[in-house]
Amino acid sequence: MKTPILIAILLSVSVTASAAPNLRGTPRPERPQAAEDTEEKTVRLKPYGFVRNYICYDSRRCYSTMGEMFNIMPMDEAWNEDHTQDLNAVHELTFVSFTSRVGLDIAGPRIWDAASSGKIEADFCGFGSNNTMLRIRQAYVRLTWERITVTCGQTWHPMSIQVMPSVSGLASGAPFSPFNRSPQLNAGIDLGHGWDATAAALYQFPNVSTGPDGTSYQYSRWSGYPEIYVGVKHVGRHFTVGAGADILSIMPRRSGTVLREIAGEDGTVAAEEVTVRLDDRVTGISAEIFADYRYGKFNLKGKAIYGENTAHLTMVSGFGATAYDPETGAYEYAPIRSFTTWINATYGTRCRVGIMGGFTQNLGAARNFISTDDFWMRGAKNVDYIYRISPSLTYAVKNLTLTLETDYTVVGYGDVAINGRSKALRNVGNVRVCTMIKYSF
Repeated sequence: MKTPILIAILLSVSVTASAAPNLRGTPRPERPQAAEDTEEKTVRLKPYGFVRNYICYDSRRCYSTMGEMFNIMPMDEAWNEDHTQDLNAVHELTFVSFTSRVGLDIAGPRIWDAASSGKIEADFCGFGSNNTMLRIRQAYVRLTWERITVTCGQTWHPMSIQVMPSVSGLASGAPFSPFNRSPQLNAGIDLGHGWDATAAALYQFPNVSTGPDGTSYQYSRWSGYPEIYVGVKHVGRHFTVGAGADILSIMPRRSGTVLREIAGEDGTVAAEEVTVRLDDRVTGISAEIFADYRYGKFNLKGKAIYGENTAHLTMVSGFGATAYDPETGAYEYAPIRSFTTWINATYGTRCRVGIMGGFTQNLGAARNFISTDDFWMRGAKNVDYIYRISPSLTYAVKNLTLTLETDYTVVGYGDVAINGRSKALRNVGNVRVCTMIKYSF
């Protein structure tokens, strides 16, 4: 009988000792972390991207960027001295793969009771002296509450992303559809019943305005004021409609020169150029309306824009100097205005046909410029109008997408006008035939 009693006593002591505090300070195994605690600290990464090749033929030289891939519009006639050859009427062929893209979507823990996320995206369209380089397309952080979303970083300009045409060309419908990615602080608010509002403060880079020093982010930097966008849209079962307004105020010059009478030691007075600080700025106000209708495999969408100094949106626009004060060195400026619209229809999923049409009318400035040299535009100064017709055929199977797209772009060119509004004297057109081969992952 003594043995069972002794065993019971030893077991009791062992259990009690294991439950007692660790008086010697020996580390104990930590309690397994609750599933919800682990989830709270988890960061999930989702890589994505594609390998993309373009083979493009142009019947004429064009205003373009990104190694001739970002096609904007055909150049004006440039005749030789005998007026027998148009030097810009030359055929061009391009075959490139540097538009391939890599990206990383990041989903993180809740912060301040908001879902946190981020994105970093790059391609190889950053050009060096003789090669292409990895460049940032998008890089932002985002906090999402029940009704409010705040985004900070570089991403699409609100005038670009609200509705975009479904085309395969790298220009994504420019210069008719605004094309711009910029650093910004963007807030979206769910107003309920399908309505939401957007407000954003934006800085210019890499898509920038043009001016006296060419295209430069300095005009926005010197300004000290961000670009401001506000918009509202309604998303229904089949129909999306919205409108927005944008204000851009930039400083074209930070300093200038004026003539001052300077007295010499001998008492003579001479005129001398003196550098002075300038605080002049040009302000443009733009507005847009857009709509998107989807039913089954059919999609019809479009946009109309009244724009002032929208060169940073890769549109044919700019501004000019309208007055100069020789006493202070100050300038007055006026934005060049335009009306632009596009419409795009597509049908299909695996095999999709589509057509896009775009039109831009240059409205010039409200006041005459100092001279035809004292205004600056993206593209050419003597544009009256531009239009484009672009049919396409796309076939997708699993990760592979094949597209054949043609766009016929015509520019009405005239003489350079003192207010920036030319009257067309001739039509100059370009036919671009482009094949895209894309493998997504």
